[in-house]
Amino acid sequence: MKRLPTKTKIKLKATTPIVKGLFGALPYMPEDTVVSIMRKFYGENGYPAGQEFIEKAFRSLKKIFKNANANCRKAIVNNMIINEGVVGQAIRNSVTKKVGFDIPVLLVITPTQRCPLSCYGCYAAEHSKSEDLEFETFDKLITEAKEMGIYFFVVSGGEPYIYDRIFELFEKHNDCYFQTYTSAYTLAERDDHVEKLAKLGNVLPCISIEGFEKETEARRGKGHFKRIQKAMKRLRDAGVPFGFSATATKENNDLLLSDKLIDYYADQGCVLGYYFQYMPIGRAPVFELVPTPEQRMDRFTRIRELRKTKSILLADFWCDGPLVGGCLAGGRRYVHINNLGNVEPCVFAQAYDMNIYNNTLFECLRDSKLFKAIRKRQPYSDNLLRPCMVIDVPECWREALEESNANLSYKTADNVAKELKDKIENFAKEYAKLADPIWEKHYKKDYEHANRHVHQMRKKFEDASEKNA
Repeated sequence: MKRLPTKTKIKLKATTPIVKGLFGALPYMPEDTVVSIMRKFYGENGYPAGQEFIEKAFRSLKKIFKNANANCRKAIVNNMIINEGVVGQAIRNSVTKKVGFDIPVLLVITPTQRCPLSCYGCYAAEHSKSEDLEFETFDKLITEAKEMGIYFFVVSGGEPYIYDRIFELFEKHNDCYFQTYTSAYTLAERDDHVEKLAKLGNVLPCISIEGFEKETEARRGKGHFKRIQKAMKRLRDAGVPFGFSATATKENNDLLLSDKLIDYYADQGCVLGYYFQYMPIGRAPVFELVPTPEQRMDRFTRIRELRKTKSILLADFWCDGPLVGGCLAGGRRYVHINNLGNVEPCVFAQAYDMNIYNNTLFECLRDSKLFKAIRKRQPYSDNLLRPCMVIDVPECWREALEESNANLSYKTADNVAKELKDKIENFAKEYAKLADPIWEKHYKKDYEHANRHVHQMRKKFEDASEKNA
């Protein structure tokens, strides 16, 4: 599966030393020069907002390289930029062309749902060690992914750093790049964890925050904010790049977007920040915590402003559809494998019809009826400000569940499709009233070509799927 055309192999062999040389000189080059050179290597992104984001990312690399240790700099260049971005992309394109469906850019893997904390609204405390993903299966999953050109993995939880042998896995797959979502509990409480990350170089931790001390400790417990501060200082001193991960609720949405908060975490050393809209899933979901449609639109506008004015790189998984062409789920750009081995279309779409213990990763991508039902509906809307099948075009998620007869990963996983249906539908309608005029006025014309291409590719993949069935 990893075989490439001879011309592609020659081109990659010639490109690799040039990229390595470029990034070796990166700290000494003007940012505009870096962006100009990278455009020549990677071409233009098909989505205008995506091009802006990529250019900001390359500009941010200069600061990251300045503060990162040698192991981390080496891994960013070799693993993330060359293996994932150059070699991996060529392999993914080659495989996609052969099989007729997209190969994901990344995998999100939750090897354990266990966590030393017990935050409200989280189901992690209900899980035991016996439910962890087997190490051999985890290892095999990454090996299979690399054969398809996937070298970037997001490790979520639970708390990923309490998973047995997690550092052994990072070290074994030292040609990959890993990003972890972590509470920072072990990074603060254990003296050796940050040392191991500094030595490995191929792991970027993203630490969960709720705001400042008051907001963080209200959810995560007294004293936890000091753990976060301690972990960030350790990572900064060790030269390990890291970021923050924030869940936006109705209560903290505005705070998370404030100059004060962004400047604070940038000063702590964060190089990037991810925003996730609170979703009414998990243990005892509370719809009233979901940000209002107005708050979500404010977040979209504000993050665009912050990306232009702040050094830190920011992304929002519900407001940044224009960056990536809409929803990434169902194998289009990523899939989620949970601790039980269930292969889900998305971390927030908790259903499955195939399991990694019983099937290879390729078989799951190829044969999943749930993924097929989702793919044929993508994009769910040509307005990429409404990218999510769960809360923006909820009929798509309900139809995909029914059409595929998929299993639920958790008892409450279909709350958004059933018990909360009316509230979700109303949210989607009210948000559409805000998002549609903005899309029509500022985005539609620039995205007509990109959307047309997506529809053509979807039709092509559907025809190939029917032919191979």
